[in-house]
Amino acid sequence: MTKISMDIEGYFVLSKEHEEVSRIIEESFEETKVVLLRGSEKDPQNACYLKNYKVVGNTLFVNLTSGNLVRAHVGMLRLKKIFAKKLGEKLKIGIRDSGTKKFEIILKQKMDEVSINKIKSITKVLNVRTEGESTVIELQPLGEQDLRENLVDRLITLVEEVAREKHATFEQVQPVVKSSNRKEIKFSGDPLISGLEIGWVVNFPGRGQFIYTSKYGALFEVIKSILIENVVKANGFKPFLLPKLIPFEVMKKMPGYFDNIPEGMFYVSPPPREPEAFDKFKQEYKIKKEIPIEELKKILKDPAYVLAPAQCEPFWHYYSVIKHSISDYPLKYYDSSGYTYRWEGGGVEGLVRVTEFQRIELTYVGLPEQVVNIRDKIVEKGVYVADKILDLEWRVTAAAPFYVKQASTEFDPFNSVDVPAYDIEIYLPYRGPREKSEWLEVAGCFVHKKKFVESFKIKSEEGSEIWTGCTGLGLSRWVAAFLAEKGFKEEDWPANVLKKYQEILGE
Repeated sequence: MTKISMDIEGYFVLSKEHEEVSRIIEESFEETKVVLLRGSEKDPQNACYLKNYKVVGNTLFVNLTSGNLVRAHVGMLRLKKIFAKKLGEKLKIGIRDSGTKKFEIILKQKMDEVSINKIKSITKVLNVRTEGESTVIELQPLGEQDLRENLVDRLITLVEEVAREKHATFEQVQPVVKSSNRKEIKFSGDPLISGLEIGWVVNFPGRGQFIYTSKYGALFEVIKSILIENVVKANGFKPFLLPKLIPFEVMKKMPGYFDNIPEGMFYVSPPPREPEAFDKFKQEYKIKKEIPIEELKKILKDPAYVLAPAQCEPFWHYYSVIKHSISDYPLKYYDSSGYTYRWEGGGVEGLVRVTEFQRIELTYVGLPEQVVNIRDKIVEKGVYVADKILDLEWRVTAAAPFYVKQASTEFDPFNSVDVPAYDIEIYLPYRGPREKSEWLEVAGCFVHKKKFVESFKIKSEEGSEIWTGCTGLGLSRWVAAFLAEKGFKEEDWPANVLKKYQEILGE
């Protein structure tokens, strides 16, 4: 953790002026010291201290300094409680408002220009400057609500992330924990190019979207049925049907999305209920035959939903509103009822990285050992499908998702309890040599520990410790990986795949 100190100039607006206010504050000084020290008794240098104060009219001004254990904004809230009690009892004076005129966060680290510019872009940051070997971050004036809602703590977390970027990278460490033997590769082209040429796939105007025709659709259904039979049902999962339009109130509980990848989601603005609101819009369209975007912006309400970027969001809401007994655990449910949406922007690639894709989403909740065991069995069954049924060249890597990236260099990849995620990856010949090219993740198998339990406030009836996990079997990617290795000549496919495929097409 970066060493941090803080200096603030705060104020308390009193309900009235009184000449005895200074005396009351002076008399409460010793109690104030004790209260501000609470929580940092073993490390008083990181406590919060009231340096001085003054009373001007009906306003009490204070200067606070602090370390990183009892932070200055917390000290402000503690002072308000003490002063409100003392002034109320002695002088019948209340505190109407409080806040800060000046708030400086001092990092004992000299930041470079790139880092300073990043910090300047953070909400509520007024200015950033360097002083010797330190960096001083000056915040805009803060109100009492800002102090109470932990805005400063979240801002400091962002600042610390920027500070760490200069000295450490958090690229996911993905050691290979096991892999298949080399398989016979039947194809080396890009499946999208070949699919377009023979009509299995047709371009659609949306970026990263395609129309998949009957033969692709039949292969898709075959691989989906194989995964459901051999991974999902084999592990005792039961089906759910989930919404794909996710309200903000649910999405904001998903760890890491709004604070790490808000640029990767599609936002949805609901229209007003009154049809007449669209009268001008309809008139302009009839005349110009062009969508009047500016008029549409005036009509639509603010965004209130996102299209499901993870697919599991409604599962966690369900687990949070329906309590289960320990005897019910483990809970194992899956959804395969539609598309998932991610805005890949410039990152779209062929059939393997698209903005609209399908997958089977599995979630599991239970005692810690149950969740880890379920995840590991899913990996085992997924590898079986890749190796024995689809005859694909695969490997399993240990990884850390973006929302726990700090842990990416801290876990033992061969100790399952420690591993946040095991990824099943398939070799794509068209990307280049096995040893140098990026393999395609077709399944991310996660153990969240208590991350989602805490975020969604998921509880058992008995209050026992429970963990969660999830696995995304990327159907669109499994199909693309199969075609990348086996190609479009049906005689090159495994016999069991070909048989199911022909049955679906009625051949």
